[in-house]
Amino acid sequence: MEYIILDNEWNTTFRKVNGKCFNELIEIGAVKLDENLKEISRFSVLIRSTFTKKLSGRFQRLTNINTEEMRKKGMTFQQAISLYTEWAGKDAITLTWSNSDLYVLLENFRLRKGISTIPIISKYIDLQKYTQNEMRLKGSNITSQISVSNAAVSLGISIDGLELHRALDDSLLCAEILRKVYCKKRLLEYVIDTTDPDYYKRLTFKAYIIKDINNPYVNKKKMEFTCDKCNENAVRMTPWAFKGQSFRAEFLCPKCSNRFVGRVSFKKFYDKVVVKHNTAPIVEVTPKQSGQTENQ
Repeated sequence: MEYIILDNEWNTTFRKVNGKCFNELIEIGAVKLDENLKEISRFSVLIRSTFTKKLSGRFQRLTNINTEEMRKKGMTFQQAISLYTEWAGKDAITLTWSNSDLYVLLENFRLRKGISTIPIISKYIDLQKYTQNEMRLKGSNITSQISVSNAAVSLGISIDGLELHRALDDSLLCAEILRKVYCKKRLLEYVIDTTDPDYYKRLTFKAYIIKDINNPYVNKKKMEFTCDKCNENAVRMTPWAFKGQSFRAEFLCPKCSNRFVGRVSFKKFYDKVVVKHNTAPIVEVTPKQSGQTENQ
């Protein structure tokens, strides 16, 4: 078994063809590891832009790759992918730090090759997700996505001598992080088969909040509330209204006369609907609070 830790750097450019910004792949870096996480080989290429004559200032500051270097040392996208495919082989498991790289790769393959898959990846692991879980198991209180550099610092890994935001060095740093948190059994539980027919549909599906109460994904049973004081079934007193990304209505408990606002939201993902409930007390507005005075 072999692992490939892949990293990409991309330049955001505006395309006049469709009037949208495009994340054009400029650098690919990767390191191949054996099943014991020992390094086998490295890969690094620059890709010459075909959509802009000049790299953005932000990209140049972040990566230290300037336009002249990209033009002189860069190869075509097709040449880079051919070299990478030959180097990577067929059976390795590919890891990237979050799936952001996948979106960029997919965007480039769609635009440049007219395909809606990433043929250079068949088995995939989100290294960020795996690492954060391992860090939590070891007592870390991570609550949001962590960057590569912050994860390295938290794990006591030195970043001295590494050129961050360069594809190869970032992949080497990710390899050190993997070695720190490695548990083969748990890691393999994160493997995703990207050849699954639904994989890219799921990857590119944009989750959304359902705003129409008559939408078939709205489960009316989920819109029932119990009193948080006595646990009795509450009675809805007002029509549902959509506000602040949730449906809202006033409820009354027939047992203890507790009045409250019930709020419920439905978020549609590719293969599920996530429902969230919460309640809030009804705030009585006095004449003074509403800006009125006794003389008014």
